[in-house]
Amino acid sequence: MPLLKRALPMFLACLAAVPAEAASKAAVFPFDLHDAQQDGEIVPQYNPDDLRRLKLIADELKALMEKDGKYAVVDLTAKNKEIEAAAPFNQCNGCEVPIAKEAGADIAVTGYVDKVSGALINLSIAARDTKTGELTKTMSASINGNTDDLWLHGVRYLWRNRFNVEAPAK
Repeated sequence: MPLLKRALPMFLACLAAVPAEAASKAAVFPFDLHDAQQDGEIVPQYNPDDLRRLKLIADELKALMEKDGKYAVVDLTAKNKEIEAAAPFNQCNGCEVPIAKEAGADIAVTGYVDKVSGALINLSIAARDTKTGELTKTMSASINGNTDDLWLHGVRYLWRNRFNVEAPAK
């Protein structure tokens, strides 16, 4: 028993000295929107509810990433002018990468909502490595409906079943 009393504190000290794996830093950019109902308009008039939902699902993705612990979401507030100038990210082939890298992120995450109609929406999320600019994750889901709950369900589904799942070894 005396040996156990001496060994246990040393064992616990060794466990405390083992560093935890650092979370990857993620820059989550504002999601882009294409509304087919606005095609052909010189100045599209997006539905305010859709614009609010874009922020809602981007914020939800950030919260899911932080809660999981594998990712630390970097604050992009100081990069707002650069972000606004570079958007839309679904059309720039990686232009978000330098912004994310400059913000200290390991990955750049973008999202795109294609609102085909009031009842059919496609949600896509992509992640790029900021060192190489290569796509590391791409995923999409169809949403049948246009409510906050359905948009949130779509981003949660992608997080749970696509984003937060390790790719099989090749």
